[in-house]
Amino acid sequence: MIYCPVSRLISRRYLMSEIVDGLNEAEEFVYKICKKSFLSLWSYANPHGKNNNELCDILVVCEPDIIILSVKNIKLSDGDDFKVSAARWLKKAVDESVDQIYGAEKWINNASNVVRKDGTLGVQFPSKSGRNIHRIAVALGSEGKIPLSSKDFGKGFTHIFDELSFKIVMNELNTITDFVTYLMAKEKLWASKDGVIVEGGEENLLAFYLFNNRTFPDEGGLFIMDNTLWEGFIKEPQLKAKKIADEDSYVWDNLIEIFCQDTLQGSLEFDAPLTESELSVRVLSREDRFTRRVLGREFLKFVQQTKSRSTVVPSPSGVMYVYLLAGREEDRKYRVAEMAGRCFVVRGLFPKSKTVIGICTEKYQKGGGFSLDLFYFHKDLWTLEDMTQVNFLQSEFGYFKNSVTRFLHEDEYPE
Repeated sequence: MIYCPVSRLISRRYLMSEIVDGLNEAEEFVYKICKKSFLSLWSYANPHGKNNNELCDILVVCEPDIIILSVKNIKLSDGDDFKVSAARWLKKAVDESVDQIYGAEKWINNASNVVRKDGTLGVQFPSKSGRNIHRIAVALGSEGKIPLSSKDFGKGFTHIFDELSFKIVMNELNTITDFVTYLMAKEKLWASKDGVIVEGGEENLLAFYLFNNRTFPDEGGLFIMDNTLWEGFIKEPQLKAKKIADEDSYVWDNLIEIFCQDTLQGSLEFDAPLTESELSVRVLSREDRFTRRVLGREFLKFVQQTKSRSTVVPSPSGVMYVYLLAGREEDRKYRVAEMAGRCFVVRGLFPKSKTVIGICTEKYQKGGGFSLDLFYFHKDLWTLEDMTQVNFLQSEFGYFKNSVTRFLHEDEYPE
């Protein structure tokens, strides 16, 4: 069997303001929050399902995760007996959402791609064997008067949020990785306990999770959460410091969103099918908020310096990032070729990192435009022949020649 690397390139010219300015926000309440957190390439409003009917209100697909959201805005009646009004409200705002989510999941299990509202195809669904389904109902209109309970309603655990708790959770966990990690931790908590009681809103559960290094207790028994945790959490000086530290991370978000928009609009200079472009950008998107701080800060620092042509930035996710700063007079095809070579070398120098992402731009010039190249390289098996090629590229072109590396012993390579 022959194992070949996968490599993709996306490229376009931009203005510096497109990288460092604030994020754009959509108008709709839930879609606005989802798009801001998960970005436009993976967020779909009112996608189609069976017979071109609406599948759900919002669908987020970023392999391996699928998030199905149903949103109901039901006014709580004031005139009737409260118990009767609450029961009616829960039926319309929660139960009907849960039914829609289960129906959407059933259709997704037999579909290959997202179908947008206009009937065009979106990204492919992750394989059934590796996907994670997350079910979310956002119930608006009770003004916090009716307690909401997340649970398995018969066909899978469904997370129930009101407008306040959804905004708070999404504001604190505003990357796909941070958010779904919380959802899975929450489901594990419910499964391991004899009961879970959360007084007040979900924000108190979130405060416990964040206070305790993003974990919940594993021991069995009844788990009770009081309604003062969130108030205490938002007063912590560490929260303000975190928000300041997070500012660098939004440089990374904006890089992702630029590539997302160009992929969707078909405005890439080196065009590629949606599946291939999404694969490249998805790697960037799966980085959590803490890692994006480092990646974003290092990117800005790199483009503003003049001494180094290229650098390597490792990510805790296992992905290696190569930044390349080219001269403005250089031919684009040559710098793209150099980026490919450098990514190949880095894959060889860091044997445990099978995926390498290259980001290339020109040297910074105040008020001037510049272009971006995004290069994706992945290779599972690394051979002695590959390492020979690495040695050639280092000796011939000097790519990371002075890097401190661990070269694999010959018997570590597959035949």
